[in-house]
Amino acid sequence: MSLRVLISSLLVLLSSYCSGADRVALQLKWFHQFQFAGYYAALEQGFYAEEGLEVEIRARDPAVSHIDPVLNGEADFGVSDSSLILQRLQGQPVVVLAPVFQHSPLILLSLAESGINGPQDLIGKRVMRQRGVDDASITAMLYAEGIDEAKLTDLPHNFNDRALLDGEADVMTAYISDQPFFYKQQGVATRAIYPLNYGIDFYGDMIFTREQIMRESPELALRFRRASLKGWAYALEHSEEIVDLILAKYPTDKSREFLLNEAAETVRIIRSNLIETGYLNVGRFQRIASIYQDLGMASREVELSGIDYRDYLKSDTDLSRWLPALIAVVVGVVLLAMLLVLINLRLKAAVRERTRNLQIANQQLSEYLELFDKHIISASTTCDGVITQVSEAFCEVTGYHRDELLGSPYSIVRHPDMPKKVFVDLWQTLERGQVWMGEILNRTKSGEPLWVNVRIEPSLSDTGELLGYTSIQHDITDKKRVEKLSITDQLTGLYNRLKVDQVLNAEEQRFQRYGRPCSVAMLDLDHFKQINDTHGHGVGDQILRGFADLLRYQVRATDLAGRWGGEEFILIYPDTGLEGAAEAANQLCDLIRSSELAAGIDVTVSIGVATLQSGMQVQDLLTQADFALYQAKRRGRDQVQVFWPE
Repeated sequence: MSLRVLISSLLVLLSSYCSGADRVALQLKWFHQFQFAGYYAALEQGFYAEEGLEVEIRARDPAVSHIDPVLNGEADFGVSDSSLILQRLQGQPVVVLAPVFQHSPLILLSLAESGINGPQDLIGKRVMRQRGVDDASITAMLYAEGIDEAKLTDLPHNFNDRALLDGEADVMTAYISDQPFFYKQQGVATRAIYPLNYGIDFYGDMIFTREQIMRESPELALRFRRASLKGWAYALEHSEEIVDLILAKYPTDKSREFLLNEAAETVRIIRSNLIETGYLNVGRFQRIASIYQDLGMASREVELSGIDYRDYLKSDTDLSRWLPALIAVVVGVVLLAMLLVLINLRLKAAVRERTRNLQIANQQLSEYLELFDKHIISASTTCDGVITQVSEAFCEVTGYHRDELLGSPYSIVRHPDMPKKVFVDLWQTLERGQVWMGEILNRTKSGEPLWVNVRIEPSLSDTGELLGYTSIQHDITDKKRVEKLSITDQLTGLYNRLKVDQVLNAEEQRFQRYGRPCSVAMLDLDHFKQINDTHGHGVGDQILRGFADLLRYQVRATDLAGRWGGEEFILIYPDTGLEGAAEAANQLCDLIRSSELAAGIDVTVSIGVATLQSGMQVQDLLTQADFALYQAKRRGRDQVQVFWPE
């Protein structure tokens, strides 16, 4: 294999030397910034030149679609998001070479003072976006949340970062690595609606080309792909160097501080340490296509084909080359059949006996398979996660008919609340050819949670070729339900004191072993006894439940919210220092003040914040947070007090 790679490289270099470098143009989807660092690195480090390419990198003209230049031949390659799927469904000959951003960085951004905190709040609001061009994940989130887009006032994006401040829109699409930092520098608080938090995990920036190039010059496209991915690998390891390169050679109005922040966010989104940059899963394309078809933006009669660059790498079969071999095979088969007939004549009695034994064995096997099908929860998929076989037991627990499952992506039963890191570990294990075992949260056809203990192993052909994956599952939903009840507060649905104590002890051990920071916030509803005495315990319970719902919505996926007792609650912020916890607590305090938990009743909260320090135990941390909470109440309530270490 190494010799083959070496020879291929020498041939590429020799071709470039003899014929000169191929001149190509790359059309970016936006202005020059770290979002396109890999392409700058590939050009600056000579990776394109090594592949015999002379590349011109063009920033976007906002007045023109960034996809059209590639389609009409003005550029050869481009960068766009999962909206390329819609383009393909609508007949545009776009072909994806590699996803660079494994997760879309696109968000909906609004001013904090607007009160727009989730998708439901968008109804009736002015939403500025590039509909159908660069908003695939936004469209999918609205669809998943059941929001009729006709109830939104759509505005074309004018690419003005100050659009919210200037009152041009209530909400606008933005990159999580870009505009939020701009507003933070202006001292303006914002709210972000991130599709990933609503189970929408689409690709972000992808390298694409047009079908003509893949048919006429696939080798050119492959060289560009290799060099670009190599450039991204370099850029992710040398982000500060590339920031300096952008400031020196590419026109940009971004500051160095801004670009460094964008670089950090970009590294997190690409996540090359978890998933190889450029890894392409066609199953995710199929899900995006289904959403566009459900929305009526593309015909259901159109199949998504030809968008994967690998579809163009299969060589055509030459009849003149394989026909003689086929004739030889047929002749050989005929001769073998004649030989078998002669042998059968001599062994007729033995064959009859073996046939009878085989019939008995087949009958026993059929009975065993019938029992397996009825009682064992099992499923098989292709390498891309398309279901090829399911047992009757699998259909029974999921509520789907077998015809609904076969040919569908396995994500049809995947629950959106299942942590993505579990699937990252799962795929990394399977790609190493190993068996993965663990617990997974699925969902039934009716949307009910279905917990299973699963064993997944690769299915291989006789030659060792990977055919797909097979799983054997055990329903543990009842067990999980009991476990959840034991750690859940009955009134609010938050974690109870038992679960909070477990997490605090675990965070203390992480702090002592690895030095990972952890902060807590103690919260107490102001004048709650007076509310109970005046309006009754029914209203008080309503306020407690509403307050718990706000906490659930406000905290990050890595944080934990629990009920400490009565009207006291606690927030645990893993991997968060004192300043970060204080900022989150202040945002929460502002949110509670502006929220209506019960009609006609103003509710505020006092919060005390503390963080683990060297030599401290959990009880010391809670004592400091409780002391800060006492200070917040003593100083007038409706505020956050921080216990600052001396």
